[in-house]
Amino acid sequence: MPIAGRLSFIAIALVAVLCAAAPSAELFHLEVAPLGPDNPRNSEADIIRLKDGSLLLGWTEFYAGSGADHGPARISGKISTDGGKTWGEKHTLVENDGGQNVMEVNFLRSKEGHIHLFYCQKNSEKEDCRVMIRTSPDEGKTWGAALQISPAGKYTGLTNGRSLRLASGRILLEAWEANDGYCYLSDDDGKTWRESERVRPGDGCWETAAIELKDGRVLMMMRTGLGGQYQSLSDDGGETWSTPLPTALKGTAAPVSLTRVPTTGDILAVWNHNPGASRRNPLTSAISKDEGKTWEHFRNIEAEPGGGWAYPAITWVEGKALLTYFSYTGGGLPLELKILPAGWFYE
Repeated sequence: MPIAGRLSFIAIALVAVLCAAAPSAELFHLEVAPLGPDNPRNSEADIIRLKDGSLLLGWTEFYAGSGADHGPARISGKISTDGGKTWGEKHTLVENDGGQNVMEVNFLRSKEGHIHLFYCQKNSEKEDCRVMIRTSPDEGKTWGAALQISPAGKYTGLTNGRSLRLASGRILLEAWEANDGYCYLSDDDGKTWRESERVRPGDGCWETAAIELKDGRVLMMMRTGLGGQYQSLSDDGGETWSTPLPTALKGTAAPVSLTRVPTTGDILAVWNHNPGASRRNPLTSAISKDEGKTWEHFRNIEAEPGGGWAYPAITWVEGKALLTYFSYTGGGLPLELKILPAGWFYE
């Protein structure tokens, strides 16, 4: 081959290598809450951006036992001042004031600029789990007294990284109880709450996730044992819901996280795309460009053989998705953080 042709070939090959490497060079992965002595599990997290630009991470820290769902746990926090690359010392956001634990962090900014923190207070394994709210007037430094949203004497569940404010100002807090999916609604910025209509596909659902559509309707997805996520639509701000129907987000019973990509306006879903599997593997993302009617750009975020990942939550910071989830490893359940540019989900 002539020298000129050989140089052209080398140049083209070099460009191809650089283009292939460029997206992965932007990725960042950190075990943001590693395990420690008497700390078998760190899980179910959420992140909120503070007024000074720093980030507050909250998660469930199991501080004794085996890390079982009803083991002793508190809600802990860390602060990042560099967009999530490094994090400060761990501190307590909500101490365990339940009979068993507190868990399932959900952050939401109030109209006054305060931070609402929604969580579950578990008092027994099957009979008593309560949805609670605390509010911080000082960017998470201190938290007010706990107020109870759900009734006592019922096992009412939340999932981490949920809650949304509609264009109308209404707050929707996704919940489930007795195999029903629904939302708690507040029209006074969290002072009072009421239940929406409930839905139940097949023999039941759990761990709902909602997002407001561009036409003002609300889309709610729910974890089922029916082969994947089911969805329901509301035309009245979450008051009533349509009959649940199956979606293209197939998999075993595990929750989905829904968010809107800020750079495109498309809906992003992250869930376990694992039909028939015995483990929560892989952890997958997909994009909907038509408001949840169809899904494309299926891409595995984690898929290592033998691994497992669950309970994803996403916070967008300057066009990048800060994605938290916990992993199943041989020695425990640490909390992971991946930072992915919006374009990654379209590759």
